[in-house]
Amino acid sequence: MKTTGGFKLWQIIYPIGIYYVVSSLMYFVLGLFLGDGQQTYMLRQLICSAATIPATMSFYKQDKIAEQVVYGTEKEKLDTKWLTDAALAVVGAATLGIAVNNIIAMTPLVQMSEGFQEANQSFFAGTVVFELLGSCLVIPIAEELLFRGVVYKRLKLYFGVTPALIGSALIFGIMHVNLVQFLYAAVIGLFLAFVLEKTGKLSMAVFGHIAANLAAVLRTETGWLDFSFYPTVKGILFTVVMAAAGIGVVSLFYRRK
Repeated sequence: MKTTGGFKLWQIIYPIGIYYVVSSLMYFVLGLFLGDGQQTYMLRQLICSAATIPATMSFYKQDKIAEQVVYGTEKEKLDTKWLTDAALAVVGAATLGIAVNNIIAMTPLVQMSEGFQEANQSFFAGTVVFELLGSCLVIPIAEELLFRGVVYKRLKLYFGVTPALIGSALIFGIMHVNLVQFLYAAVIGLFLAFVLEKTGKLSMAVFGHIAANLAAVLRTETGWLDFSFYPTVKGILFTVVMAAAGIGVVSLFYRRK
């Protein structure tokens, strides 16, 4: 049966809607018990993301079953290729994340975006434990299930690979609300969708997402690589090296059939 454009868009939009309804409701309830202070922001984000996983997982499993019926079942094997893919995803996402953050920091965008400054302040106002558990574990799993596992794959099914890569990256960026996070999330989202497309493994996108977030948390909490935020010769050279490393990983994945 031929599907209409409206039906296709609905199939992509409503999982995102359910994700944010569940998250918003949980955030509201947690605010009643934990308050809305910055100290508990990451704890609330962690719990909200965890609460969305069952609903998103149901969409992902439904799509996976349909995919297996059409293409057959192929289990992930912990072999050399799997380890190589994981290492490339981690290195690529981390280096691209560092490079994009540096480039944005060298522009006036950070100072111009009040939304980013407020979000960043709230993000790092609590304890490192919740930052690591939330931003570097639970949130990447929840977001990859939705944006790559469901949204990207449905976009690909209905519109093809290239529109799916661009569309899922833009949606991922838009959902981060402010311009600074939009730019960063769109680039990382494009890379993660590309990794999923080339490996066929959602786990690789999850590993990459974790690596990018972990690099961001560690450099902020430790002051590691602070020099690279500034448009000095040292900062620019380091940023170029990080960007080149990320692009090199993209090139390695691109050569695959």
